[in-house]
Amino acid sequence: MNFFIKTYGCQMNVNDSEKMQHILENKGLTITRDEGSADIVIINSCAVREKPQDKIFSYAGRLPKDKIIIVAGCVAQAEKEKILERNPNINYIVGTHQYYQIDGIVDEILETRNRKTGIKVQFIRQWQEAIPGIDARTSHVSGYISIMEGCNNFCSYCIVPFARGREKHRPFEKIMEEAAYLAEKGYKEIILLGQNVNNWEDKERNMKFTDLLDVMAQRIDVKWIRFITSYPGYYDNELIAVMAKHRKIARNIHFPAQSGSTRILKKMNRIYTRGQYLDIIRRFKKRIPDITFSSDFIVGYPGETGNDFKLTLSLVKKVEYENIFSFIYSPRKHTRAFKMEDKLSLEVKKQRLYELQELQRKIQLKNNKALAGSTVEVLITGKNPKKPGDVIGRTVSYRVVNFKSGTGAGEFTRVLIEHVGPYSLRGREVPGRLSGNSN
Repeated sequence: MNFFIKTYGCQMNVNDSEKMQHILENKGLTITRDEGSADIVIINSCAVREKPQDKIFSYAGRLPKDKIIIVAGCVAQAEKEKILERNPNINYIVGTHQYYQIDGIVDEILETRNRKTGIKVQFIRQWQEAIPGIDARTSHVSGYISIMEGCNNFCSYCIVPFARGREKHRPFEKIMEEAAYLAEKGYKEIILLGQNVNNWEDKERNMKFTDLLDVMAQRIDVKWIRFITSYPGYYDNELIAVMAKHRKIARNIHFPAQSGSTRILKKMNRIYTRGQYLDIIRRFKKRIPDITFSSDFIVGYPGETGNDFKLTLSLVKKVEYENIFSFIYSPRKHTRAFKMEDKLSLEVKKQRLYELQELQRKIQLKNNKALAGSTVEVLITGKNPKKPGDVIGRTVSYRVVNFKSGTGAGEFTRVLIEHVGPYSLRGREVPGRLSGNSN
């Protein structure tokens, strides 16, 4: 029996899909990349914004009625009744804490054969360590490791606490076991995952996130260690010191600001001010001059004035992010912001989004032009599907580089940058040891 997994959303969802694939393959089912040939289609859903949520309903509605359809993930957890109302052909709703039961759920569907709909969406407060070793990875270069799930912050706009539950933290030894397993398999990069990844702790061992990073950098034989997504309110000088100590910890941080206005940050229930956010960046750059940042921004938040938006633009100018992910505010049911009065027109919101993205495009082009003529270290991630003979790679600061190479994915090489654009670089592979700029 064949199964197909359609994944929407963040890296946490990608990792959950890897876990479900691993479980079902161990059960004897076969993964297929062609949904048309699949007997079972699993939709791993995202509820962060309205648009990706609507895509899920649209996709499920297009699937043939003879397929077994399972909806998993955040939309399944938060909108279970709505899913069944809109598409009665769906066989099962699987919440964010039940993915490890996917084998039993498939058994239940196949045994009954009466196409009766089932729902499993209960929150589980303790960490569930159900997967001993995951071979079903979407990438053979970068290995994801979930170290925590859920969120206790309840930002006013965010559905995550309602879709993923409260924070739960994976034990230190289990994290290290998976990291060692990935290193042994030849992975060059490990990416630690969590909604508030830098708030991880192991209370039994009296360990914090800084301790985990310090130990992992010393013991695990990989080139780069990254972590996403971090929360600005949980940074301290200890974490900065650990990152400065280990070159292995990539000098690039995803550092979501959401807004440049302290007034809007307060309405969002973010526990930091604009000044505190900038102070953390200042302290990082003092200890690690070559560090770079990416960020998330929401425009058109309820109550956002023209001045609030100007403060966001000025923050982006001041920090000069490597890249940003920016969106128009999307109301989410269950959140506090859902009930806030929203007077801004869609036209104004779209204009603000355009201005923000255009500013960032200019910043990225300027930053990339500074690399022209320099040689950078690049991790090859795979072939370029649009240009035969080309490969795609990433620098330590997550810049995308296109070039020709006979070297395969997962290898590091040197590339002389010859052409630049706002979103990618192009160059040629050069021999020898890396020297000079490695951004």
